[in-house]
Amino acid sequence: MAIEQLPASEWPTGETRPLLQMVFSPGELTEKFGLVFVDDEDGLGPLKLAVVKGPFGTAGLIRHTDAPFAGTVVYVDEDSDFEVAHGAVMNEFGLTNSDLGWARRSTGLLEDVRDSARLSELLAVLEFDVFRIEVDGTESIDCGIPLVVLAGDFTGGRFYRCGEFGTEGPVLYASSEGQAGLIADSVREALRLVIGLPHWRDCLNGGHPDVTTDAVRHAQTEAAALLSLDLLAPDVLLNRLRAAVLRSGPEFVFRDGTGEYEGLFGPGRLA
Repeated sequence: MAIEQLPASEWPTGETRPLLQMVFSPGELTEKFGLVFVDDEDGLGPLKLAVVKGPFGTAGLIRHTDAPFAGTVVYVDEDSDFEVAHGAVMNEFGLTNSDLGWARRSTGLLEDVRDSARLSELLAVLEFDVFRIEVDGTESIDCGIPLVVLAGDFTGGRFYRCGEFGTEGPVLYASSEGQAGLIADSVREALRLVIGLPHWRDCLNGGHPDVTTDAVRHAQTEAAALLSLDLLAPDVLLNRLRAAVLRSGPEFVFRDGTGEYEGLFGPGRLA
């Protein structure tokens, strides 16, 4: 095994993202490979950390103490080629598919979700279902920017990225009741919103942002960990949502085969 352990102080090297989850605990990895884990902490709470270097670059092996899933997650540099890094980690640690809880093979957030049955399941609980993407093809916004459907919710609403495939752009939500508007500046921010504030639509109507069920709480925590997203306070998310809705403007008026939609949750509601 051509893996060198590095001091914990050499992590992180910059922006990082989770690559795969080994089913082994830190204790089992110590027994198998002689790795030494140290206590640390990040925005998701206390954790066990081992930093290693190999053909996959520098990686952090992390097990959050309060994580709702078993095993140890391998984090790599955000700019890594995930396909190459995946193969190198599998080879150097002698892993098989049965040794993995989940794995990512691409770098796009939505591709990450669609590649992971667990992430897809968790986000569906939070009403962002990446497999509810059926549309009739007549959708457009007045500025002429293409719309790419990202996901749907249980009510028949749809989330769209404003921009071509492979580009970043704001995210627009169109309800099944004829209302639409921007909700976030990017896919990453939209995921932060639906994970951290699952009842965001009710909040726009004056509802309370509290999460009420254990299933939703567990989905929030696990989805945020798997996507390496910080869970922001509900009031912060609500303020960002309000700002995005107010930026919708006339250029983001949404239309489909039924005609023009009104502003998201009524004109002037958030002014």
